[in-house]
Amino acid sequence: MSTQFNSNLEKIVQGKLQYKSDLLGNNLLISRLQRKYAADSTPQVLQECVREFNAFFEKYKHVSQKDIDAIQKL
Repeated sequence: MSTQFNSNLEKIVQGKLQYKSDLLGNNLLISRLQRKYAADSTPQVLQECVREFNAFFEKYKHVSQKDIDAIQKL
């Protein structure tokens, strides 16, 4: 994934950017990663969250492409 995409994912996890998907699974992932980061706001946890986001989007790319495109444009 691109640098801009990862930067926007970091901002979503940190709560600096708001994003709501049409897919429940994506929204649940966003909420869970935001809670995980809120409980331990270290750079290591942030990078773990971004890696998990990327792995999820890579695995479900065919159904999440709309979200990937939208997040890149934020």
